[in-house]
Amino acid sequence: MKKLGPLARIGPNHVITNDPEVTRKILAVRSRYRRARWFDAMSIDPHIRNIISEKDSEKHNQLRSKLASSYSSKALASAENVVNERMLDWLERVKSQWMSDMEGGRGPSKTFDIGTRIQYLTIDIISKICLGVEFGYVASDSDSLDLLETIQRGSAACQLFSLFLEMNTVMGYLAKIPFLAKLFIPSPADRTGIGRVMGVIRRRLDEIEDPKKNSSNTMLESFLDKGVSKEQVVGEMVIALVGGADTTPTSIQVTLLAIILNPRVYGKLKREISDAVRRGIVSTPIIKSSEAKRLPYLQACILEGLRTFPPLAQLREREVPPEGDIINGYHVPGGTFIGLNMWGTQLDPVFGEDPEVFRPERWLIDDDDPRKLKEMHNTQDLIFSYGSTKCLGMTLAIMEISKMVFEVRTNHLSWYP
Repeated sequence: MKKLGPLARIGPNHVITNDPEVTRKILAVRSRYRRARWFDAMSIDPHIRNIISEKDSEKHNQLRSKLASSYSSKALASAENVVNERMLDWLERVKSQWMSDMEGGRGPSKTFDIGTRIQYLTIDIISKICLGVEFGYVASDSDSLDLLETIQRGSAACQLFSLFLEMNTVMGYLAKIPFLAKLFIPSPADRTGIGRVMGVIRRRLDEIEDPKKNSSNTMLESFLDKGVSKEQVVGEMVIALVGGADTTPTSIQVTLLAIILNPRVYGKLKREISDAVRRGIVSTPIIKSSEAKRLPYLQACILEGLRTFPPLAQLREREVPPEGDIINGYHVPGGTFIGLNMWGTQLDPVFGEDPEVFRPERWLIDDDDPRKLKEMHNTQDLIFSYGSTKCLGMTLAIMEISKMVFEVRTNHLSWYP
């Protein structure tokens, strides 16, 4: 939006903004902006709203309050144990099955698709945290439930429905006709797609209700304990699983790629990691999240990776309040849909003269300009939304990214020596 400015019209009743201040104003807790019809495309079942698709602010806040405890510090401590366990198993499998014997020269080099295998790992992590059992993607080395394929197809469908909003209205009417609803609304009885994943969740619900089964500390049980209905729980579990299987691995992949494509950055990060290991200030066999936070260049690489390639590109449109508003000097009529351009926001001038460049050093200015650093953090943080819509899984995602970037280097799963 360099040519058009921070506010641009992209349709008859649609505008888009990349202004951080405007974005915070729109997403503020007491904002008069409401979620627009765009969010209808995020419904799994038109009859049951989830944490993303619920447009009523009061209902959304009530649901969010029930889900939030599952992402508390106590819950994250338990989740970190799962992350460590699954990541250690993944690293051992990679080293035993995929590492080439380059020094001995006794065999051919092996091809390893680390991007896909990272997705398999994050799916096993999030399924273990949510349901108490991993889906077994790492062990089978395959998309055994077709979840990744389903996400790809679902993303394309959501994009279509978010552009042609009338389609959501039509689907809502069709969903009221039972025999038609069976054709396009996912069901736990389905053998493919999201319905297949819903079936796994339903079976876990049945097991939890069985008094002979031992309960476990899972997100599923936490939701139930907070009074979330079974029908609602299934939808929220799907949202959590998709988030852990899509946005988290995407962030890991692009951050690793940015690092290895820049020998200077890679070398500097390698020295910080090697020094931390040598000094014994990090745990083995998997670094603790608290320790990773104390490695400044590692954190700078993660901040920069997320900034230069935000995992979510959707506009997440809001509706301008009835009285209209003044945005960047323009009067925007009430009822206008305004999209949030997160990719554009992350190119804001606050990041310097080279925002398109992956340069972690921009974050290492604590003493030089603390006010600017705070503004940079506040702007970068918008990729996880803001206010009452801020991503509940943000801390868990950052934990996984930090551990993975560190361990990939420590275990020599890298392109440079």
